[in-house]
Amino acid sequence: MITLIGSLAAVLTTACWLPQVLKTLRLGTADDFAWPYLGMLVAGLLCWTIYGFYRHDPPLYLCNIITGVLVAGVVTIKWRSIRHRAELAQEVADIVTEGIDG
Repeated sequence: MITLIGSLAAVLTTACWLPQVLKTLRLGTADDFAWPYLGMLVAGLLCWTIYGFYRHDPPLYLCNIITGVLVAGVVTIKWRSIRHRAELAQEVADIVTEGIDG
């Protein structure tokens, strides 16, 4: 019974990331997620995964690996979004500079 409860908890906490990942993919930005939050979450997931391996508990380590992959997707989108905004800002700065110099 305890294993069933743990497995259900692992599946639910992993599945709760799906709506966030889908929203992030749809919007193309992950501005709602703070870098410290994502960093601590990834560190925690890594610790849970290692713990699950040492306990020989597949639901624990598998769900944390899957959640880690989902979070990595959010991190990737957040990073790309920041880079894209920086490129746009540079383009605008170049246009403004051209207009002043021109």
